[in-house]
Amino acid sequence: MNRRILLAVSATVIVGGLAGYLYWNTKSGSSTSLTNGGQPAYPVANEPSANHAAPHSGPAQALGRSSNEALQSFLTTKARAEAGDAVAQRELAEMYGRCMPINIDPQKFLASIDAMAAVSKSPANAEGMKRVAQATAVECAAVDNGAIIPLEARNLWLDQAAKQGDLAAQAQTFMGTDKRPQGDDLRKFMDEVVASGDPAALFEMGQLVSGNSTGEGSGKYANVAGDALSGYAWSIVACQRGLNCNAGSSIMNSVCLNTSGCSSPDFESFVRDNLVSAGDAALLNSKVQEVSSLLPNPTR
Repeated sequence: MNRRILLAVSATVIVGGLAGYLYWNTKSGSSTSLTNGGQPAYPVANEPSANHAAPHSGPAQALGRSSNEALQSFLTTKARAEAGDAVAQRELAEMYGRCMPINIDPQKFLASIDAMAAVSKSPANAEGMKRVAQATAVECAAVDNGAIIPLEARNLWLDQAAKQGDLAAQAQTFMGTDKRPQGDDLRKFMDEVVASGDPAALFEMGQLVSGNSTGEGSGKYANVAGDALSGYAWSIVACQRGLNCNAGSSIMNSVCLNTSGCSSPDFESFVRDNLVSAGDAALLNSKVQEVSSLLPNPTR
């Protein structure tokens, strides 16, 4: 069965099949959406046949971080956040978002991943899930010393980052509400994101517009402001503009744990190989080109 799957994954969110902040829309005649904090039903990406080895071995970089390195990363980020750095405040909120469900019961988290890996048809994907889960558990053990994280901690830091002007945080905040910007409000926010050229904000813009049925009222962005392919285009351009979307990144770790699709070398490959039909490939290409044309030329 060939299903059109709309993937919306925050740039640094990992939930590993537990309750968290990833939401999906599955389009097969009808559409469903779960926003941040919902209970998503995670579809599984198309896995290569067990008789065909995956062309890439999956996440490798950034997975060998030691517990000391993870602790140092957390402490440094928290110190920067407490000193008023808006980007660090968002990054801290995202750490809390990744680890909130996992720190409730790390062993149960790892066991759930082992169970998913055991039924995977792809040895490469199964191995990737286990590796990413272990790396995530190491990271989360360092976040507040592995303590259970209240939802308020994540929300307060994200709200603070948004108030201080971090556009990626603002987009994530919009996605956590029932009233996302539409029409002229969306156009104005897109103007800010485009002017900034911030890859993190561009990626989140993809998640923000992917749930729209149309781009009506958004002016020059109308063709890339509503539908799954538009969402993919913004996020792919973010990767092309410097956001780390390679295997081992937070983005691809999230994809791996939430879809069992752990064999793609980067986000764009995952989208093109698993979420976009051959008939839609040309349209996606045109949307990627259109989004790129809206942005200022990258600095060298």
